[in-house]
Amino acid sequence: MFRPARRVSWGTRIFALLVFLVAVGAIGAFLEVLLPQQVAKLAQMEANELVLARTGTTEVNTAVAGLWADLSPKGAMGLSPDRLSADLALAKRTERSADDALSHVQAAQAYMAQADGLPFQFHAPTFIAPDRAAAQHLEKALTTSIKLSHAATLQLTLAEHMSQNSQSLVSMNASLNARDWTNAARTASTIATDLKSQQSPAGDPEALLDPLWAKWVDAMLGVAISAQQYSLASAANQTQQAQQAGRTLAAARDQLAATFAAAQNGAAAWQAKTVQPILDSVARETASGA
Repeated sequence: MFRPARRVSWGTRIFALLVFLVAVGAIGAFLEVLLPQQVAKLAQMEANELVLARTGTTEVNTAVAGLWADLSPKGAMGLSPDRLSADLALAKRTERSADDALSHVQAAQAYMAQADGLPFQFHAPTFIAPDRAAAQHLEKALTTSIKLSHAATLQLTLAEHMSQNSQSLVSMNASLNARDWTNAARTASTIATDLKSQQSPAGDPEALLDPLWAKWVDAMLGVAISAQQYSLASAANQTQQAQQAGRTLAAARDQLAATFAAAQNGAAAWQAKTVQPILDSVARETASGA
C-alpha cells in the first residue's frame, strides 16, 4: 500500500537550523577566541621558561670558562688545597645549575609541542620556529657544560686525594729519615692503598685528564711500595734487601719528580688541544641560543 512521505514540520526545520547555527557559532568561537587564547597562554609560559634557560645558560657558560681557566695553567694537581676545595665546590654548583637550566629548556620545548599540537590550526604558531631553534642551541650548550663541569669535578676530586697523599709522603719521608721503620711502613701502606683506588679515576675518559697525570699517580704508587719494602727490610735488619730497596726507592722518587714536571709542563697544551675546543663550542651554542 503506497504511503506518501511525511512532511517535515516547520518547527523541526527551524530547530535543526538553530542547532546548526549553534554548532557553527561554537566552532567559530573556538577558532577565533578560545584557540588564540590557549596559544597565547602557552606562548607566554614558553617564553618565561626560555628566558630562564637563556639566563641560566649564560651563567653556566661563564662559570665553566672560569673554572677551566683556573685548571689550565698547571692542571688541577698543581692547585693549593684551599683552591682545590673552592674549585670543587664551584664545579659541583655549576653542574647543578646546568641541570636546572636544562630543565627550563625542556619545559619550553614541552610548551612548544603543546602549542603546535592544538587542533584546528591552519599553521604553526609563529613563535615556535625561532624559539625551537634557540632551545636546541641552549640544549647543546648545557649538555656540553654538564660534561665539562662533571669532568672538572672528577679531576678536582682526584687532585684532593693526590694532595693528601703528597702530604702523607712528607710524613713518610720524615719517618724514614728518623729510622722509624714501623711508622714509615704503616704510612706507606696507607698511601699505596689510596693510590690504587685512584688509578681507575685517573684513567676515566670522562675526567678529560691528561694521561701524563695518570703516570704521576703510578709513579707515586711506586714510591709508596718501594718505601714500604725498604722500611720492612730495614726493620728486619735485612741489610742486602734494604740496600736494594733503597736504590729502588731512589729511582722511584726520581720518576715521581719527572712525571710531575712533565704533566705540569704539558697542562696548557693538553687544555688547548682537548678542553678549549669544547669550551668554544659551548660559547658558540650559548650565543646562538641567545
